[in-house]
Amino acid sequence: MGMAASQARYLALTARKTNTEWEGQQINQARTALANQSANLFNRLLGLEVPNAPKTTDYTELQYSYTDGENESVLSDWQQLSSADPDYNYIVNHYYYANIYTGSKKLLENPQVQTKGEVQEVDLKDEIQEISLNKADGTCVITLKDGSQYTYNSLKNVETDTKLENALRDFETAKGMAQADGVLTTDGVYGYQDSNGTWHFFLEDEIAEPKDYSTVYVPSYVGNSKLTELTEFTKDQAAELAQILKDCSDSSMKDYLSFDNDGNLVYEGKGIYTFDMQGKTYFTTEKDLYNSMQTQYNYDKPIDIQEKLAYYNASYVKTKIEETNHALLETDSNGRFTSVKFDDDSVVYSLNVESVTDEDAYQDAMNEYNYKIQQYEKTIADINAKTSIIQQEDRTLELRLKQLDTEQNALATEMDAVKKVIKDNVEKTFKTFSD
Repeated sequence: MGMAASQARYLALTARKTNTEWEGQQINQARTALANQSANLFNRLLGLEVPNAPKTTDYTELQYSYTDGENESVLSDWQQLSSADPDYNYIVNHYYYANIYTGSKKLLENPQVQTKGEVQEVDLKDEIQEISLNKADGTCVITLKDGSQYTYNSLKNVETDTKLENALRDFETAKGMAQADGVLTTDGVYGYQDSNGTWHFFLEDEIAEPKDYSTVYVPSYVGNSKLTELTEFTKDQAAELAQILKDCSDSSMKDYLSFDNDGNLVYEGKGIYTFDMQGKTYFTTEKDLYNSMQTQYNYDKPIDIQEKLAYYNASYVKTKIEETNHALLETDSNGRFTSVKFDDDSVVYSLNVESVTDEDAYQDAMNEYNYKIQQYEKTIADINAKTSIIQQEDRTLELRLKQLDTEQNALATEMDAVKKVIKDNVEKTFKTFSD
């Protein structure tokens, strides 16, 4: 190898050796960063608090109870009187549970209140002063004895007015009038719409004994439950409605029910409906039903998106009854209470003492413990997974570092060899010129 070539090779080896040293430094820095991450995860692991399962003893206490022959009562709290009293030495809070007949108001989600049209008839025979039927312009003018006048028009283009179509369908169904191929029949039928939007009908063939027909929409169903208007009530229904009125005094029930001076329930026989749901009978009112409906019901589209329907019932509800009394508490040699006598009762009641565990509170604590232990185990698993990834990355870097170390040794060996070649070349060159 010539001197120039040897020097070029030596420079290339030096550059490569410098590059491997720089790459090794970068790897060491990366391993240091991984070591810091691993240390942080370890410190986080050390800082985790292991959840402790609740003990039933933490939710267990001594309880004093007595029975008066009707209710099982419990002493919930007692405070010794500061001043001497020969008859009573404590103020005692005690309670019992009783089934109390209670009226309640509920709200039914998406009630699907539906109405149906009911045709009412008004006999005009004795009220009419004159009837003027003009087939030329399709009008029928009816003048009543009080001077009021109504103009009925022959019906055409029924399909252009949905409300008219629905009202006429109810009218034809009520009258049993035939339809031609399912199309509403308007021959001989006259009608007009009053200021309230209600359609009234008159039949030409009844001109001798005229009647006015109109459709009244009444609630019929709540979902699949049939509505029944209450015209009179049984003794049990009266008791239930009376309780609802007492306990739900701000509801619409007050618009239909009241009490007379003797406390008897007064009802005019309309406005309150019943329906069955899940085997129970509930009450609601006409006002609640119409408040629930968002759109006027018609035959062409289902009931959609309605206000929650208020509905009512009365039932026996387990209720906590609490009382506070002055009391005389007697104790035994162990300091436990043995009997109690209250200031409003002449009977001395024997006290039972038992250990009672608050199962609801214990179960709540156990649920919280299970939640925390799941969080703890998940955190451990996450830390272990991250640590495993860091270790794998560190092993990869360590392997690369060993490869660089091997390469460094090989480069050093080759550089020594090239240096010797260069040295020999220099010595030969100087010998040549010295000769």
